[in-house]
Amino acid sequence: MEECPGKMRRGEAATLHFPREDRGPVLSRLDGVAVRQLLQGAALRGYDAREILRRAAIDPAVYGNPGAGIDGRSLVRLVRRIQLELDDVYLGFFAQGCRLALETERLLSFLHCTTFGEALRVSIRFTDAMLADVGPGITETRGSGLQHICKYNTVPGVERDILVWIRFVWIYHFFSWLIGRPLVLRGLSIRGPRPVQHNGFDRFALFGCPVRFDAPFDALSYGWQDLTARLAHGSIREYDEYYASEPDWFAVPDRGPSWRARTEQVLIEFQRSGLWSAPIEAAAARLQTRPRRLRQDLALEGESFQDVRTRLRGEWAAAYLLASDMPITEIGFALGFSEPGSFTRHFCAWAGMTPSAYRARHVADAAKVAAATAMLSERKGF
Repeated sequence: MEECPGKMRRGEAATLHFPREDRGPVLSRLDGVAVRQLLQGAALRGYDAREILRRAAIDPAVYGNPGAGIDGRSLVRLVRRIQLELDDVYLGFFAQGCRLALETERLLSFLHCTTFGEALRVSIRFTDAMLADVGPGITETRGSGLQHICKYNTVPGVERDILVWIRFVWIYHFFSWLIGRPLVLRGLSIRGPRPVQHNGFDRFALFGCPVRFDAPFDALSYGWQDLTARLAHGSIREYDEYYASEPDWFAVPDRGPSWRARTEQVLIEFQRSGLWSAPIEAAAARLQTRPRRLRQDLALEGESFQDVRTRLRGEWAAAYLLASDMPITEIGFALGFSEPGSFTRHFCAWAGMTPSAYRARHVADAAKVAAATAMLSERKGF
């Protein structure tokens, strides 16, 4: 069977590609080991950890048990209960606590701000002034956004990494509530290693962004689009009502279609009209963004614009080869290739074999032919 000269065979990898599924965590429950770690500050101050769990309406048997766990709503209750018992926002992890009344003053200092970026800066200045063990700061990240760096100097005997995680969870959910929609984080930097739970739950998956572990510092990275977002809430009463509702901190918010999916849809529309090599500038304009921003957003999803465009064109070619009797030369012309040799080279780069070899290998596969026919009909808009 004819293969592409000088090319590595990819075999079945390039038959018909459909969007991959984003799999969620195996079980969205924080295990009992992490629950015990969250209560370490309280235990060091002489509080009964199991009694705190009872008052948070959580079975104390979960404490330290890797086979047990709590959900996102129970986590909210537990954190609030620890804070109330200790009168400390930071759960007893610092030598100097932060009383809840002082936290209220901090919230009041930025709830009157206009944008998220302004509120973030005011919050950081207030926090930096009121607590020596917390050293927040912001730095610009190559002109694409801001890094919110958090320095936590915890007391001996506590698990610092669990504090970083729960503070980042609070920051993420609180500021999402503040602007009335989920933050679109550009990334997280975590000094510690990736945590592993017995039940397989990835506690960092809820942030929906790339995470760098064993980093030199702990930080959240925000994009300018969120930094300029106007605040949707502005009172302590709304804040109290939000937490009284016990929001689910493990719920992954619906951010709408991914940039990959949106880019694919725009390119399919272009290709349907005969524009097979649409430039990124045209796609970005249709998506109401900038070419540089589109490249960055696709990169965060592990994609590139050129790869998406090439893949879609290859899928068109594969569908024509199996769902029609068109000669290969005509398929190449239909897909915008001016020379038969150019189509063959491009198809080889995508599929690892020539168009004729691909057709000969898969044309007798009824399932593949049916899938190709359905895709071709969908792509053409029939």
